[in-house]
Amino acid sequence: MPASVDVITVPDFTGAAAARFELRTLLFLGAWIRHEGASRSWPVHVACIGDPPASVRRLVERARASITVHPPMPHPIPNTCNKQRGFEISPACDRFLMLDTDTLVLRDLAPLAEAIGGGIGVGPTTGNHVPESIWRQIFHSVGVPYPGATGTCWHAQWDLSAHGRISPEYRQQCLRMPPYFNGGVVMGTWAHGLGASWRANIPLILRLTPEQPPEIQQVFMRHIDQLSLATATAALAQTGIPVVTLPLAYQVRPPLLVSGVMPWKDVALFHYPHVLTRYGESVDGISRLLYGRWWQPVRRRLAGRFGLRAIGSPLYRLVDPLAVRTYGGFFEEIHRIIQAHVT
Repeated sequence: MPASVDVITVPDFTGAAAARFELRTLLFLGAWIRHEGASRSWPVHVACIGDPPASVRRLVERARASITVHPPMPHPIPNTCNKQRGFEISPACDRFLMLDTDTLVLRDLAPLAEAIGGGIGVGPTTGNHVPESIWRQIFHSVGVPYPGATGTCWHAQWDLSAHGRISPEYRQQCLRMPPYFNGGVVMGTWAHGLGASWRANIPLILRLTPEQPPEIQQVFMRHIDQLSLATATAALAQTGIPVVTLPLAYQVRPPLLVSGVMPWKDVALFHYPHVLTRYGESVDGISRLLYGRWWQPVRRRLAGRFGLRAIGSPLYRLVDPLAVRTYGGFFEEIHRIIQAHVT
């Protein structure tokens, strides 16, 4: 029988982000309930920043997940680092899978665990946020030898211009970078201590911020979580712990869909930052997008039987046709989750 893995997500219910994280958490849990395979029995831990709403507590119970409440990370650490609270849960397994709340699990995760084994599993970032000279400062600040330039980001691997064009200078920056990973999907073994080193490096790197130009200061504050992850994984790799690239189907983000690198039918895990933002990223906002403002219960039932097009979903007039083609499967999955699990 395949080994189990602790699945952890950390929604933030404090401040203005509460409605956004309510929707994301409900979609996360609904997708988890819907997916099939050996990983369906893995323990799920929802480590909340602040008190979760009743809707989340109800779906946590239906998903047979555990729920804990934690304070935000202390000032001046940015709230993007709140996921570090996920490492404070009580493990039930030898390994963990840390997922941002804006992810949907669509297929069995057991093949992912088999591919990563006892190493660290991570996926490259889309691009490189800082020049190599700054990278050298970052690694020096945490006492980790600079691992060298590898060009590990997606812009160094594929033409993603359909998603966003980059300058020749930026492409060169993407080719001159250390191993640098997106923090939205990370698998590891508890005993390796990735969480402790990842967290410990954050304030050390932040000390460099005042001496940087304004544009780099913004990068530090926005992406410090990923900068620290790069140093933590490099340190483990230098001790002989394997750092393995996630299979592509388990690290899909919008650029891969928009640029045609990965078709929706092959996606096993979708990390969807910013896709829903413009449509009112809340339960009410997405419900209006899918079913309109009036007679929602009736329209939802009809859509459940006949599909979104049959009810004339506002989706098809409010969303750009190219985006509908790119994310059509994603919107349909959201509809199915709301239909089954979101009241």
